[in-house]
Amino acid sequence: MLKAYRRRFVAYNMLLVGVVLLIALVFQGLYLYRSAYDELQNTMRLIVEPLGGARMGVFRFEGDGAPPEKPQEADGRFAQRDERRITQEGILTVLYDKDNDTYTFLGRESFLDADALDAAVRAAAAEADDFGRLSELGLYYYREDGADSCRIALADTAYLSSRTLKNSLTLAAIYVVTMALVWLISRRLSKLAAKPMEDALALERQFVADISHDLKTPITVIMANNSILRSNRESTAAEREQWLDSTDEAGKNMMHMIDEMLTLSNLESVGRSVVTAPLDLSSAAEKAVLQLESLGYERGVEIASEIAPDVTVNGNAEYCARICSGLVENALKYEPVGGRVTVTLRTDRKRAVYTVRNQGSFIAPEDLPHIFERFYRSDKARSSRGGHGLGLPIIRQMAELLGGGITVESSEGAGTAFTVTLPLAE
Repeated sequence: MLKAYRRRFVAYNMLLVGVVLLIALVFQGLYLYRSAYDELQNTMRLIVEPLGGARMGVFRFEGDGAPPEKPQEADGRFAQRDERRITQEGILTVLYDKDNDTYTFLGRESFLDADALDAAVRAAAAEADDFGRLSELGLYYYREDGADSCRIALADTAYLSSRTLKNSLTLAAIYVVTMALVWLISRRLSKLAAKPMEDALALERQFVADISHDLKTPITVIMANNSILRSNRESTAAEREQWLDSTDEAGKNMMHMIDEMLTLSNLESVGRSVVTAPLDLSSAAEKAVLQLESLGYERGVEIASEIAPDVTVNGNAEYCARICSGLVENALKYEPVGGRVTVTLRTDRKRAVYTVRNQGSFIAPEDLPHIFERFYRSDKARSSRGGHGLGLPIIRQMAELLGGGITVESSEGAGTAFTVTLPLAE
């Protein structure tokens, strides 16, 4: 599924960029063609307009055969200057006498034979526009009219065609190279875009595996107890009571896990918000310690508290009670017999700091980054202690909804400390 998603991502990206780039290059090609067309027109105009027949050598051509390669020179300096101008870009220039129907070829050489030159000069002279194309002859012309004569510049259309072809090939190469780069970049971006989905699918698979494991045990117990009851129909009520109690305990365990899953799902819902009000966090912390002292006594764990009085936060009574009692209960669960759990509450600037530390157990460094993940259990500390791995994720989500956060520190010498910070009330 992810491979198909990545392929679609690359295809859509290539299509979008390809269409936009193609449109841009088409407009660029049209602009370059128009620029070359205008450049040809301006060049032909600049060649024709400055010419003065009285100051430079000319050759009158009236007969058959090719025109001579070089005009007669009346003034070598001016002729050399004008020859350099009139031969640039493969453009030839003639002086056409309207009255005598004769023309004078100006330049070093001609790319046309006598018949083609004769036809081009007379066709250009007959055109209505000063600049245009002689389609049948494959030439562009520019004409500067005078009183009894006109000056005509002729250029082969192959010049503009070659420029257009060269520009087209350049733009095509740019398109191919750009699309190759876009393809490489799109593949890289597809990996980055698919990474959250891969993580989500991995988390989903882990979630299914974890919940299947947690549901399998109580369901197995229930089915086993029912099988025992059916196979011992003649057993006494007292004997049946133990199997019924075991079934009841397994059902309660399943209900507790489902309730926690629903609670966490509700807390993680998009747009979830909670109404807060000034709340005495000191009272909630003290209440949690008092309620769990008996549990600590049963497990042989001492609970010590250092709770600052009158610490008021912007909180929610249900959330604060769950945070305070949940962290203490979690610490008692993993503290060995004869250990000690310390509960402290203090203020730091504009925040309340609630810390629960159990000194006799620690969390491995590789497990710390995952400690707040749903259903997570480390092999050393959480695999055989009961619970479903949902308590800490619920506490973290509640703390964040109240505008605070939770952190954990753990080492073999100092034990494990969970710290919740909440904003103080104004």
